[in-house]
Amino acid sequence: MERLDEESADLDFLEENLRKTEALTEKMTSMLNVFDDRLVRLEASILPIHKSTQTLSKLVDNIDKTRGGVLEIIGYFELVEREEMTIKRGPNENDLEPYLNSINKCNKAMEILGSMRLKSSEKVLGQLKQILKAAILQLEDIFRQWLVSRSTPIEPLAYIAKSTDIPGIPPGPLKNLATLSSYLATYSPELGYSSDFVKAYIDVRSNYLVKSLTLLAQASISTAEKRSTPVYEKGTCGFNSYTDALLKMFKKEHEVAESILTHEHVAAGFRGAIQQSFDNFVEIGKTLNNRVKKNMQTDVFLAFDMMESLNKNTGSFEEVFRLAGKKDSSYADLLHLLRAVALRSFPEFLDDIKSHRTKTSGLPNDGTVHELTITTLQQLKRLTDYPETVESMLLTLGDGNWNISEKDPLFSRDKSGRGASGNIIVKHYFGDILESLSQSLDSKAKTYKKSALTSIFLLNNYHYILKSIRSQFLSVLDSEIEFKYDKLVKKYNDAYQDSWKSCFGNLLDYTYVRGGSFKTTLGSNDKQTVKEKFKNFNTEFDELYKVHKGYAIPDLELRIQVIKDIRDVLIPMYNRFLEKYQQSEFSKNPTKYIKYDSQLLENVVNRLFDGSI
Repeated sequence: MERLDEESADLDFLEENLRKTEALTEKMTSMLNVFDDRLVRLEASILPIHKSTQTLSKLVDNIDKTRGGVLEIIGYFELVEREEMTIKRGPNENDLEPYLNSINKCNKAMEILGSMRLKSSEKVLGQLKQILKAAILQLEDIFRQWLVSRSTPIEPLAYIAKSTDIPGIPPGPLKNLATLSSYLATYSPELGYSSDFVKAYIDVRSNYLVKSLTLLAQASISTAEKRSTPVYEKGTCGFNSYTDALLKMFKKEHEVAESILTHEHVAAGFRGAIQQSFDNFVEIGKTLNNRVKKNMQTDVFLAFDMMESLNKNTGSFEEVFRLAGKKDSSYADLLHLLRAVALRSFPEFLDDIKSHRTKTSGLPNDGTVHELTITTLQQLKRLTDYPETVESMLLTLGDGNWNISEKDPLFSRDKSGRGASGNIIVKHYFGDILESLSQSLDSKAKTYKKSALTSIFLLNNYHYILKSIRSQFLSVLDSEIEFKYDKLVKKYNDAYQDSWKSCFGNLLDYTYVRGGSFKTTLGSNDKQTVKEKFKNFNTEFDELYKVHKGYAIPDLELRIQVIKDIRDVLIPMYNRFLEKYQQSEFSKNPTKYIKYDSQLLENVVNRLFDGSI
């Protein structure tokens, strides 16, 4: 009961609080309704004012913008006076920015005023256009001046000799030139004016290249004309260095063109810059080729040298033509001219050797090596200096087609060999040259009146050929050719030794009795026979020595061998004969007949062919 009373009291308390809360809620609702009425009335009062304020703000903004636009337009009208002095002063190489900014301002003003189509701006537009055109013309002049100042001719050979790069233009000036080039390419069309800055580039750089290469061009001619040797020696003409320098400078020039000119102008600028230098190069090549044609025997290997250099650099030249955007046929024409001369030289070389078969003038009196042999072997040696070129030329001619009569025994070879490899065709050509040389030597040798001199002449020449084959031509000749000349050397050495037989015959002994024993007692007839043998030996030996001493065997090794072969027969025979009779009583005055002792005779023989008197 007591608990129920407590809960009833709590309920009464809560109901009282609820009534109070409802009373407060009604009061607050009434206040909010009042506020809402007031706000509606306030909004109705303020909204017109707000709309008026927005309109006024827009009006103010438009006025400000209009004022700014007017001021900007007025500024463009005044721009001519402000920027004219800057443009007239020209750019500073160390700081291009102010000058270029001035050009940009004028260009922007012209664009804006031009878009407005205001009648009042026509005069200003004309002035701006004139200022910009003057600026572009000035940029052209500055571009040329700065390019000239960085295009001082060089001596490229000094860089090639040291294997260093050809110098270009330093980065700072290069950047300035590139900036000017870009501006000239961009603004000129907009002004209705076509700038000649690419032409300026071509003029300056072409002059730079031509002057830099002039000394090498001149040296190519002078070294060919004023060489120290009668026949051209490989690498002695300046043309190869000229070629290397030209290509290196062209490579660097393309780098310069790429760095300075805009992309669409690089090929034209590069092509124009190198054209005169390349034309000069081709002309020098043609001049040298004409010299070769007039002096085939002495200068033909100059054409080989030039061909080798050009062929080696064909890829580099093709790359130059590709970068220049144009294939130059004059390069191919020069190669064709050189090749034609080189091809002509092969049959002419053989014809020249054949023409000597009927020539007896210039035959050496001492039987030494003939000039024809020396020059022929030298010519063959020079051919081995150009293996690829020679092989290519001979393959073009075809095996055996050396332009000599088919009736010639040299060319009885089966022409099915025309499809032979390069190595085989070179062997055939070299073999034909040596065969023709041999026939000419044999023909010349027949004009000697003394058989001993004939033998010495052929011995000297064939030994010279054999020695050259072994030292220089084993790789380009068949082995049987070496064997052939080895046999010829032995043959003519034996033939020469035969010229001493009559002298040796005096030393043959007849003073033996049946059974082979020596006659100890010489009768008057025997004594007379011995006297005659000594006398005849002395006479024939002296005559042979006197004549043969005038013969020449220039090769020391061969001379020693020939003398040894004489000694090996003569000295033993003479010693036996001398020992047998110098103690006998074949004469009361033996010194009258015995002119030589063994050592003296050997000493005399050893002096054969030494050229002394």
